[in-house]
Amino acid sequence: MSGFDMEEPEGADPERLIPSAPPEHGPSGLRPIARLTSDDRLARINPETLAKTELHYYSEFARGFVRSDYNFCAAKMTVARGGKLMALEAEFRKAEVFFRKALGWASRLHGRSVHLDPETVTLEIKHPLSGRLVRLLMIYDQLFLKTMEALVARTVMAHDRKAALDSAEARIKQIPFLCIPDNDRYSPEGVLLPDATEAH
Repeated sequence: MSGFDMEEPEGADPERLIPSAPPEHGPSGLRPIARLTSDDRLARINPETLAKTELHYYSEFARGFVRSDYNFCAAKMTVARGGKLMALEAEFRKAEVFFRKALGWASRLHGRSVHLDPETVTLEIKHPLSGRLVRLLMIYDQLFLKTMEALVARTVMAHDRKAALDSAEARIKQIPFLCIPDNDRYSPEGVLLPDATEAH
């Protein structure tokens, strides 16, 4: 695919144990989310803002991220300070630029309408960055749907669609990667410092 840059950031999610989902599937074909991880962690944090939003999602990626990573990120972003906050802000700006280009490319593809019923989950917004993360997930699913419609209409190749979605997923996955280190692991300029324990 050559319509936009598919820059894939370095970094990977930490493995975290998540509860098993029920075997039943919802109208979208995705399994309903029984619960989100880090519920207790997020509940203990006093919010800068206190709001809830309903996310309508269609993709397995959005489902998996919401289930295992959203509350973790929301909790860590609420207590982020100094350089860590700067690093997260910078990463969100990169991701938002990427998704604008990706969605612009996908919107220019001719597609055939595909009806999918979404699943819905209620998410707590305790910090403005949490809202931006929800927005990225919404745009990801728009990209997921538009490229699916283009695939049905044969205006995009399967490998190009996969490359676009892989790059989009990598951009979002960079957020929890930056959330993991504590505030003191970041320089005032937002650079992640080496782990002192790894230096020995």
